Amino acid sequence: MISALAAVAIAASTFAWAEPPSESQQIAQWKADRDARMEWWREARFGMFIHWGLYSGAGGKWDGKIFPQHYAEWIQNWASVPCAEYAKAMKPAFQPDPGFAEQWAALAKDSGMRYAVMTSKHHDGFTLFNSKEPYSRANSIAGGTNISPEGRDVAREFADAMRAQGLHAGFYYSLLDWQNPDAYEMALPGYPKDGHARDHSKYIAYVRGHVNELLSNYGPLSTIWFDYSDAQRQGAAWGAAQLMADMRAKQPQILVNNRLFEGLENKNGDYGTPEKYVPPTGLPGMDWEVNHTLNESYGYSAHDVGWKDTTAIVRLLCDIVSKGGNLLLNIGPDAHGRVPEAAQKTLRGVGAWMRVNGEAIYATTASPFTRISWGRATRKRDALYLMIFDWPADGTLRVPIASEVLSAQLLGDDASVGLVKDAVGGGWVLALPTKPVDPACTVVKLKLKNTLAGTLGSDLKVLPFAVYPAPDGALSLLPHDAVLHGPSLKVEQVGVIGDVKYNIGYWLDPAEFVSWPISGQRAGKYRVVAELGCKNESAGSMAVLECGESRIGFKVEGTGGWQDYRAVELGIIDVSAENRSIVLRATSKVGEAVMNLRSLRMIPVH
Repeated sequence: MISALAAVAIAASTFAWAEPPSESQQIAQWKADRDARMEWWREARFGMFIHWGLYSGAGGKWDGKIFPQHYAEWIQNWASVPCAEYAKAMKPAFQPDPGFAEQWAALAKDSGMRYAVMTSKHHDGFTLFNSKEPYSRANSIAGGTNISPEGRDVAREFADAMRAQGLHAGFYYSLLDWQNPDAYEMALPGYPKDGHARDHSKYIAYVRGHVNELLSNYGPLSTIWFDYSDAQRQGAAWGAAQLMADMRAKQPQILVNNRLFEGLENKNGDYGTPEKYVPPTGLPGMDWEVNHTLNESYGYSAHDVGWKDTTAIVRLLCDIVSKGGNLLLNIGPDAHGRVPEAAQKTLRGVGAWMRVNGEAIYATTASPFTRISWGRATRKRDALYLMIFDWPADGTLRVPIASEVLSAQLLGDDASVGLVKDAVGGGWVLALPTKPVDPACTVVKLKLKNTLAGTLGSDLKVLPFAVYPAPDGALSLLPHDAVLHGPSLKVEQVGVIGDVKYNIGYWLDPAEFVSWPISGQRAGKYRVVAELGCKNESAGSMAVLECGESRIGFKVEGTGGWQDYRAVELGIIDVSAENRSIVLRATSKVGEAVMNLRSLRMIPVH
């Protein structure tokens, strides 16, 4: 038997942390072997996100009052509930059903998902894994952070069940903590603070202890999905270099997202994490994953019934994968671990679609096209997959590639697809059946001639980009489709997390101009509607829209601010079938800039 003092000394030496490693060196090391570690992730393309915790028992309501704010996992903040009161009310309600994890895993596999990430600790600070950290085992605020029922560890149940179905399992971990007395005061709930002097070094050690428990006690993990950082608290504020070193030491094949650092699209870590929005042109030069929801909330909400249907999710998945990303789609189980029936129905519909069309998703690369009006596309070796959202009324589909196509095949149907060269615009024209195989998205697989000896690919020749008309004949001219003529003009991104929009801005020099290539349009008159913004003090600039010899001149009116947009009717313009460009020019500038432009829409006048 050893003395108490000796025991303390042994414990101190056991858990003493070494000198922290260099952040820049860690980032470089993660980059060095990223391709090998990311191989399965790049093939998977589709995963399940699971937000589950004490908040699940509230379901977006507190003391009989519904809190309509998104998200329900923030109920403690919305209702301004002190930690002790929150823990006392919610811990008894968290009663996971036996076998909940097996049901989740079966649903994920049936939906066509290849990996899953579950919250191990969200912002409220409660842990779904059985932590041995002293504060997690017992504290004066909430009694303890561990919430698994006696004799169970729901984090282990999750990880084991997912791996049993052949899925990769990973954990989300929030760097925020609303209850730990030494955590940074970031996004804290609206209840009175106790005035405690915070020792952030203790909290960083607490976070590191948690992460090491996840790495040591739950088998091989696919990822640690951290959340969140901002400009004031990132990187070193979380001990990021040490966390990254620990992950590499304990699980060398693990992936880490980029949220140990500020910015959803920063290139630190293995992959970026745009939230609830799809970057219009992807994120070139990096791997990325959109995390999105089936309704609006991440955590379970009894009153949030705005469920996305199967068509919406299928098209979201196709859109993301066509731009080179993954979709991590969230479910929010209730306090028993039960997934709402509406969510299950949508996911099973997606699974049915994936069983027919999965080869157009798994292990594919991004579309070779900048944009196509009728849907999306992906590529795999010498196959090009055309994902058709808008079925052509006349049965013809133009594909802007000059490469030799050997065959065209509908996935899930034996109907023939005609294939002829496009004599007018180049490329190919497909003759499709009258009706789609699947109204959500029908996929046509093009087999390309392999002209690259000794490779598994083909030298795909894509025709120059042009905006093609939608099925109703309208032309939508958007910021990312424009050619910007001038050094100051740029495409701006405004907003984050589900409210991201883009505009052409910084029009500081009236000599600069914008153009859009067009093709395949009907000849005739078009009504032009611009969505533009202009600060009132800068109103009065003059501009002209040109298409060949036809022009519309207009004065830029004030809308209130540069990001206050208004739909403005510009007039009627004549377009011939031979026109290949729409040009927007400024003829004068009154204030600091000409205008901000979010879109131009050209609608045929019948």
